[in-house]
Amino acid sequence: MVNGQHSLLQTQILRFTGGKNDNIADRTEKGYVEINRQDAHPGQIYEEKMRHKRLIKAVILFSFLSILSSFVSAANVTANDTIQLWVTVAEKTMVDIQPDQLAWQNVPPGSQTLASQAVGFPKEVIQIENIGSTNISYIWFNNSYPSDLPFGSGLSSEYDAGNFVVVRRNETNAKYFFVNRVEYNESKVIYLQLPSPESDWAHGRFRSANKEWFWAVNVSTGVCNESEFRIGKQPHNQSQLGSVDLRTCDSALSGGVALGVNPCRAGNLQATTLAPYANGEWGYADVYIGPNTDYENYTVAVYWNCSSYVKAMFYHWNMDAPGAQETASHPEYFYNTTLKPGEHIIANVKLRIPYGTAAGNITGALTVTVKAIDVSG
Repeated sequence: MVNGQHSLLQTQILRFTGGKNDNIADRTEKGYVEINRQDAHPGQIYEEKMRHKRLIKAVILFSFLSILSSFVSAANVTANDTIQLWVTVAEKTMVDIQPDQLAWQNVPPGSQTLASQAVGFPKEVIQIENIGSTNISYIWFNNSYPSDLPFGSGLSSEYDAGNFVVVRRNETNAKYFFVNRVEYNESKVIYLQLPSPESDWAHGRFRSANKEWFWAVNVSTGVCNESEFRIGKQPHNQSQLGSVDLRTCDSALSGGVALGVNPCRAGNLQATTLAPYANGEWGYADVYIGPNTDYENYTVAVYWNCSSYVKAMFYHWNMDAPGAQETASHPEYFYNTTLKPGEHIIANVKLRIPYGTAAGNITGALTVTVKAIDVSG
């Protein structure tokens, strides 16, 4: 039995160390544990084998976790840092108008346009947007106009589409007004009756699509900045003669007195005193245009030199016009509430093509002017 046990023990040791001819001491140098064949018993041999297996498993697991950890770190580990930013925005007053053109085709004389026929924009409005960095306090308009009387020329190039422009606020029941319509005196109209002597008076028409109001100014001195100005109450058109007797008028161009029983209104112009119209370059006066029950508020301005022709401007939305910054009360800023950066407003725009406009293409311009208060740019 002793010999049998010894033989069994030797066999198990050889299996553990890897071969029957290997020296156990050599195995110890290679990382194995030396076991004395004489002293070892089966339990010790089994325990050493299990320790060896656990050691191998631990090494393999540690290697796997190390590799896995390297991949996980590369995919998920992030780092960040923060910097502070600051900027000073310059004061800059800027405005953008869209669309930048409106167009109409085949509009008959004596009519008012509908929606614009410009490609891609079938509307009758423009948008005024504050694209600057300052608050806009005031908005008003200017428009182009002809340099002399275009009627009777037969040439569309003598007319100016800017002189047809009417604008209103985008509000319910708001009225359209000309920005600044310029008219010139014309040759004698046989059915128009003027104060005596008629040679002291020049006359013209305030034209608005299918309506025309006759006006007259005293040109006897050749200087008209303080002359008397007269205008009829009822418009002339294809179906009615209108107010053509300007001899006996209400004694005021505006106010309660101007709503009397007479067919016309009359009053004296006031010479301008402020730049850029200082030294009486123009004469101006507020005026009602239309019948007593349905009139519109305009200001009329007449150029001082009327020795050869009369230039009369009828305006409402143009705060650059003569008298607008003086005592005239009818001119208005189109907008006088703060328009903040990034905000916009809308304006409705139409053209009123008067009778007697020559056929053809007519161009012109509408200018929007904005003002910011107490800013550097």
